Amino acid sequence: MRPYDSLREKLVQPFVLFGYVVSATLSLTTFALLAHIEERAIARTLQVELEAFRNRHALNPQARPAESGVLRGTFLPAPGIRIPAGFSTGMEVLDIRNIDDVDYSVLFADVGGRGFALLYDRSYIKSNLADLAFLLLIATGAMTLLTFLVANRLSRRVIQPIVKLIDEVSAKADLRGLPGERVAFDDTAYPADEIGALVKALDRYSNRLQDFALREGYFAADVSHELLTPLAVITGAVEVMSELPELSEPVRRRLATVYRNAGRMTQILEAMLLLAREESPYADPSCNLAEVIAEAVADCMPSLEGRPVVIAIRELEPVTLPVERSLVYVLVSNLLRNACAHTREGSIDVSLQATGLKVADTGIGVPEPRLNEMFRRHAKSQESAGHGLGLSIVARICERLRWEIAVESAPGKGTTFSFRFLNLPD
Repeated sequence: MRPYDSLREKLVQPFVLFGYVVSATLSLTTFALLAHIEERAIARTLQVELEAFRNRHALNPQARPAESGVLRGTFLPAPGIRIPAGFSTGMEVLDIRNIDDVDYSVLFADVGGRGFALLYDRSYIKSNLADLAFLLLIATGAMTLLTFLVANRLSRRVIQPIVKLIDEVSAKADLRGLPGERVAFDDTAYPADEIGALVKALDRYSNRLQDFALREGYFAADVSHELLTPLAVITGAVEVMSELPELSEPVRRRLATVYRNAGRMTQILEAMLLLAREESPYADPSCNLAEVIAEAVADCMPSLEGRPVVIAIRELEPVTLPVERSLVYVLVSNLLRNACAHTREGSIDVSLQATGLKVADTGIGVPEPRLNEMFRRHAKSQESAGHGLGLSIVARICERLRWEIAVESAPGKGTTFSFRFLNLPD
């Protein structure tokens, strides 16, 4: 079974990711734009102050550069200020320098034929940009959280009808109503959108399945009546004939064969009908597996007459389980007939223990690549003359009885079927 993926998460995650990308992009754009504006403002301030000082210096060569908390000027050379390479009179160069662990925007120019540097302290700008980055980070997180809350609420509204439909389908799947009772889905209880259309389609499909199941149920009941009744008549007639004193011994043996095979056919038919039903109406609370296995072995003995093959019961512990007797008979009988058909010489060994059953033969074996295909319907080897249904029926019975099945086989070495009982009584 595949792991469950939440449709709600699939709706929320892209929405939140989109909100995060949009808010982060806006924050980065805002930060870059404001940083660019600050740089242009600094450059403009330095240029204006430089022109103002040039004018003052032209009128008074002894005039001192303007000096404030963030702005100061000095003639070059000056301690700690390195002149840009290639700088000459008439040039203006704007650069960022770190002087005494403080970042400055420095405008290099000439004033009155002398090198001059105008410095703007960037500490305030850096502090403002750091505060702005922090605020934008908080805003991005807040927008992402808001996007998550909105997406979560919207997805809940979208998913709510689907969850309701899942609950309704699950409840109806576990419902055990009367035979022929209809299970319907009311599309008026859902929105008139794609969900409502899905409910209508599901209701139509459910009706088709229920019609099919009803026909199958009628067919099973008809088969049960039409086939089991003649078998009961045959069995009763054989019982009456067997009591006639004038019958010879060969005739009595043949009547016993007819009686035994009529009983076998009855068990097979009952097993097939049980497999066709969703649930068994009853189960033998004390099915003696040893008796059923011994009966199946006895029924298979005639098919080995004249062949160098023997069926040996190696171990037969008294095991009692609450299972349908007919299903166990068909399972063992199919395994034995399959072993008889594919074993030319040697033995077929049957072992019954408290925890499981084992049937092993010395037949032709099965190649490993075909082991996984053995229990599929109509899967058979080239040597098989059957229809490939026996082992698929065995697999269905194991699923019904909750028995675990394992197969070991190799070409020329035979095949071993092992069954582990998972429904052991406490």
